[in-house]
Amino acid sequence: MKKINDRKSIKNMLILLTIYLFITVTFFTGGQVLAQYKTGSPAPELALEALDGEVYQLSQFNNKQNHLLLCFVKSDDSASIGKLQDMISFFENYQPKESYQIIAVVKTNQNKEEVKDSFLAWQEKADIPLLILLDDEGKAEESYQIERYPTILLLRHDLHVRRAYDQFTTRQETSFYQYLSFTFTSQKSTGSSSSGCNNGVCPPPPGY
Repeated sequence: MKKINDRKSIKNMLILLTIYLFITVTFFTGGQVLAQYKTGSPAPELALEALDGEVYQLSQFNNKQNHLLLCFVKSDDSASIGKLQDMISFFENYQPKESYQIIAVVKTNQNKEEVKDSFLAWQEKADIPLLILLDDEGKAEESYQIERYPTILLLRHDLHVRRAYDQFTTRQETSFYQYLSFTFTSQKSTGSSSSGCNNGVCPPPPGY
């Protein structure tokens, strides 16, 4: 009986040790990825070429607008491109345009010139502050440790992370648009007394 109990104790200790090792590894690897998306942390600098060949740095946008959205997509991933197009359509309905800037960072896994032509067409068509940068060498993907597409970071005016969406599930997508609706409806309605808002501050949308 004692031998059986000893075996059970050893087995339990091994299970606990395995769990401990798993948690430790997760903390020291995955935790580093999450740390850069922590609310209030500064977004890493990036310098990438735009569709017109000019190189832009993230720091150029410091304190230039109230909100900056970084949207990481892949040129050969129709799902992430579709989510970016949905976001563009959403913002085309909101003013004032000078209050925000959207930067789409495109990981180019195809011919660079073809990607340029494709994105240039609908960047010119979009009536919003939209800048498309090409991450053809994967520098931004590595710097930001992007693992899933799309990954969307909402940055404050000082380029610190306000919110991060790196698992764009249906639930997270709903939360994303609810947050945007609340934020931009509040801005759009500032000074309006006929919108149901109190001194420009509107209640959050249903389900928020």
